[in-house]
Amino acid sequence: MRTGPLTLSLGETTTLRTPALHLDSRDHVALVGDNGTGKTTLIRALLERLPDDTACLYVPQEPDRAVQEATLARLAGLDAERRGRVLSIVAGLNSSPERVLEGDVVSPGEMRKLMLALGVLDRPELIVMDEPTNHLDLGSIRALERMLAAFPGALLLVSHDAALVEATTSITWRIRWSEAGALRLTVG
Repeated sequence: MRTGPLTLSLGETTTLRTPALHLDSRDHVALVGDNGTGKTTLIRALLERLPDDTACLYVPQEPDRAVQEATLARLAGLDAERRGRVLSIVAGLNSSPERVLEGDVVSPGEMRKLMLALGVLDRPELIVMDEPTNHLDLGSIRALERMLAAFPGALLLVSHDAALVEATTSITWRIRWSEAGALRLTVG
């Protein structure tokens, strides 16, 4: 993925400016910054600019009801072999597959684990996760860390979890306030 410099509006008076960005096929990138600095807005803008033929898995910070229902429907529609693979990944992420199968309501942390497990079936070239450790216990965070670190494709990870960032990424995109009072992204 490559973009030119971006200028994104974050409300009436704030903008986020980025340099040209690129994400190669095996890059693992952390997007970090304080709350409210436009990380999710930037992620959405980058997703819109992905080439149509890019196999991408996006796991949002807070999946809405429609996404949750679609995720559960997809799991229910899988054949036994593929469902078993998904539930094996869910178990590897420190969740009970039985609990995921129990009903229509899955906890937010388990929902994101399920979204990740289902998405892995599609063999994505790029995984984008926005604050994946919200609602996860320490064992689940460590399991997620191992899975993401081993992912052979590109990873774009938004997280405040310094240990997760250090274990899974090698490039950091940082959003900060500039001296001029604007938000700027730096790559390093």
